[in-house]
Amino acid sequence: MKTYLKRLKNPATIIGLSGYILTILSTLGFAVDDDAAMTIIQSICAICVLFGILNNPETSGIDLPTKNK
Repeated sequence: MKTYLKRLKNPATIIGLSGYILTILSTLGFAVDDDAAMTIIQSICAICVLFGILNNPETSGIDLPTKNK
């Protein structure tokens, strides 16, 4: 279960799951503005990345590229 929860710290996973959920809701007949909902979800993920809430779970903090020596 920890492995799955760790994957939810990835913004791409959250955006992908949200897209599938919106597709399912639209198919079931709910009136959902897909473009507006995805824009909101992407904006929330971007803010969470900036605050360091959503980072690469394999690192302890900010994931900066490093130069190989």
